[in-house]
Amino acid sequence: MFRSVRGLGAAFSVLVALTALSDLITAGRVWRVHGVLEDYLDDRIGEAELDRTLSATNLFDLGNAALYLATGVVFVVWTWRVRANADLVAPDAHRHARHWAVWGWLPIISFWIPRRVVADVWEVSAPSAERGRDRAEVNWWWGLFIAYQVIDRIADRMLARSETADGFASGAAMLVVVALLSVAAAAPAVIVVRRISAWQSSPGFVAPPEVVSPTSVGLTPVDVPRPSVLPVTPPSHDPRWQRPEE
Repeated sequence: MFRSVRGLGAAFSVLVALTALSDLITAGRVWRVHGVLEDYLDDRIGEAELDRTLSATNLFDLGNAALYLATGVVFVVWTWRVRANADLVAPDAHRHARHWAVWGWLPIISFWIPRRVVADVWEVSAPSAERGRDRAEVNWWWGLFIAYQVIDRIADRMLARSETADGFASGAAMLVVVALLSVAAAAPAVIVVRRISAWQSSPGFVAPPEVVSPTSVGLTPVDVPRPSVLPVTPPSHDPRWQRPEE
């Protein structure tokens, strides 16, 4: 059964934009922590102020993690639905079964399975005039997303293992790169999601164009004429309708 994905696509677009903004704020906050740490090491501030800064950073990180989780869940649900919708059109045009829209995010295989799932849905969902052309938007999204994930892991390890202010500064610099990659990956991600959502919501995606309504996906409503009301003639043999004799 066809299910609309416009709402999920819009929700993902908002969430991924907030995630990119959150990454930019995180990079700025880490540089703020670096400055406070240098002040602490130079005895310009006390331990209490350092603890307050670290506590605020940890609280922000919790909110950031919740935002990442919400964005990921919405994207997986969106992927599942567009994959199911694509099955209605071309069930044999996919390299992976539908359940890989979820299980494809397991470690290691997540480097290539999700891209394949989305690329196949893109190919099936695209209008006939655009099928077969290169999927540059999908490739840009996936390449930047993988780069973002890898550099983010490196930056986290650098910050966790830093033992000096200079080491912490190197990790903070890597987080700036992470934030820029997050913004760069968010743009093609929104394009891919919104374009597939629009294609699948257009008239003629599931049914041929000549039998769909111009305003929505589905069969054209047919006006069924109401039966005409015929006048009822009283039966001549019914004594209740006979004139009294004079």
